Amino acid sequence: MNKDDYVKAMNELKISEDFKDRTAMKMKEARMGSTGKNTAVYRRLAVTAAGLVILVTAGAMVLQLPGNELPEKGNNTFKVEGSLDTGVKEAKGITIPTVEIPEANNSGAAVRMRPLFVYKGHIYIQSSTAFEASESGALKNDEVLALRGDYLGKTKGSIDEWSSQKDYEKEFASTIGEGKVYTIKGYDSSHRLMVYNEYQDGGVSCELYDSFGGMTIMSGEDYFKLLNLKGNVASYQWESYTSWNNGMKEVQDGKAGDALEAFLDSLYTAVPIGDNTDMMTENTEFDSQKFVDIKTKDKLITTLRLFKGGYVYDSQAGFFKVDDQAFQNFWDTMPVTEPSAGAGSNEDTGVSASLDFTLTKASLPVGTKELKALIKNNGSEDIFYGADYSIEKLKGGDWKVVPGIADMAFIEIAYSAAPGTEQEFTVDLSRLKPSLKAGSYRLVKNINGQTFYAEFEMKK
Repeated sequence: MNKDDYVKAMNELKISEDFKDRTAMKMKEARMGSTGKNTAVYRRLAVTAAGLVILVTAGAMVLQLPGNELPEKGNNTFKVEGSLDTGVKEAKGITIPTVEIPEANNSGAAVRMRPLFVYKGHIYIQSSTAFEASESGALKNDEVLALRGDYLGKTKGSIDEWSSQKDYEKEFASTIGEGKVYTIKGYDSSHRLMVYNEYQDGGVSCELYDSFGGMTIMSGEDYFKLLNLKGNVASYQWESYTSWNNGMKEVQDGKAGDALEAFLDSLYTAVPIGDNTDMMTENTEFDSQKFVDIKTKDKLITTLRLFKGGYVYDSQAGFFKVDDQAFQNFWDTMPVTEPSAGAGSNEDTGVSASLDFTLTKASLPVGTKELKALIKNNGSEDIFYGADYSIEKLKGGDWKVVPGIADMAFIEIAYSAAPGTEQEFTVDLSRLKPSLKAGSYRLVKNINGQTFYAEFEMKK
């Protein structure tokens, strides 16, 4: 790829759907340090140093390996009569997308690929489930060894952005360098394996890898039975959306009981929906989401994201609609108190942001191509933020995300501002399709784990 091709690819960069969440989490960790309540959770928030960034071009092809084929066209359709808000009435299942790889010598739009390896024709991608860790972040090796099964082989760091289809067809080809692959006791090796390494200094590393690509899910049981949750839960913790979104780390212990058991049962009868961008972007009220970390008896942590109204989101398979009563009973065991107005924003809320987020112009004519904001660090430490943002429009007294945001993608990069400095943040309004009409809007920006709002008008 020459320089011009690289610049073009970067300009058209599309990243993984969970980038905003992962970026926010990393910034929260940097701001909050290791002051989280209760047991630390070893979560995979970003690619490790050994992981590579794979550029998948606009002409990408689906990786076709034995056992990883897509179903015939038409077999993975999903039908819903009515909207997600009123309930699911008919479904024919969803198919989890398979991995895409780049066509050789082709430049264009790029996406980020997670760490992965190939085993028996299946692609194993880094799992969102992970081992519990100690307060220092170290893994408990005895717990890892208790789950480690049979040795299968060693991965090879043979895949990079220039790899071809044939490179992916080689056994144990990977983006993660060398690592020893094992089965996991109690889990189906066709869908979950571990990569375990021991180091000379006595340290160990262990990551779980899942293979669900190309799998058709007809009901929640098809998927959740593979996670081994039912009858295996030791405890759980939960966090409100307000706490998670503002890096407050107000993690609370859950209450085991009938409500939890009924909820886990409801996952098996849940209707799979798949990805839904609107659900992610529109449910941002203080009591609209809850994050549940389920700790199983085998010391693994699985995170489920609950959305008010009976929806459960899993990062591998997307959304599921579960039984309303079972969901509500479990939801009610995690009460959330409405925060003071605008908690975590740059309004006068009692939350010290130590920075200002303002617009250079608060009134703009329709057709304006750029919106400029200033980020001023009034604190004593560096602040961090990414390239992502959102724009909301005031409709009937409520703020709603504008349609064009759902189709936007942002380069994965972190910016910093030193104490006492001011930086300009530019929003390219010409990227929004449809463009902004006359009305009241606000720019929404996550900075250092806090959400900031800056209102503006578009006038004819």
